[in-house]
Amino acid sequence: MAVYKVSFLAHLLVLGMYLLVSTVEHANACTKECGNLGYGICPGSEGSPENPICTNCCSGYKGCNYYYANGTFICEGTSDPKNPNICPSYCDPQIAYSKCPRSEGKTIIYPTGCTTCCTGYKGCYYFGQDGEFVCEGESIEPKGCTKECDPRVAYMTCPSSGLAKLNQVCVNCCSAGEGCKLYDNDGSLLCTGEPQSISTA
Repeated sequence: MAVYKVSFLAHLLVLGMYLLVSTVEHANACTKECGNLGYGICPGSEGSPENPICTNCCSGYKGCNYYYANGTFICEGTSDPKNPNICPSYCDPQIAYSKCPRSEGKTIIYPTGCTTCCTGYKGCYYFGQDGEFVCEGESIEPKGCTKECDPRVAYMTCPSSGLAKLNQVCVNCCSAGEGCKLYDNDGSLLCTGEPQSISTA
């Protein structure tokens, strides 16, 4: 009798854990409802020693660091995208480039009509049609991948192909599908494809 009680309790425990995981996954899923956002500010790394940016420490974004052309740190930006500073509009000639948590993509974006706070990207600040701050994005941004063929890749294997060797593939470490493994001619693993990838021209 005791064995049946333990078995029953074990089944209840497993069922409870399953329901908990399902609830968490459901809570993290975004609905398909459309938002009414006007634009977003996504502070990203900009400029280079050869192509300096036009900004200053006052108008630079919080979380972004600004540097001389030789790589020496100058300052961290002080302007909060949600409530920007009132700053002079001059270009500090000493600032050549910035490094921000979001390393790629445009700083000012105009989201589609169906972008919401849930589907908006983390590190981006979204504003309504009236210019008032609405929210920060909650979703991880897909990384942009080029379609270039990596000449080092001799073959790859993917979970979807039953781990069979796929030869003569045009792929690179960024564009490889999730779980796909790329190998060179001597069979050494080059990399494994990660999720959240989109292809760009």
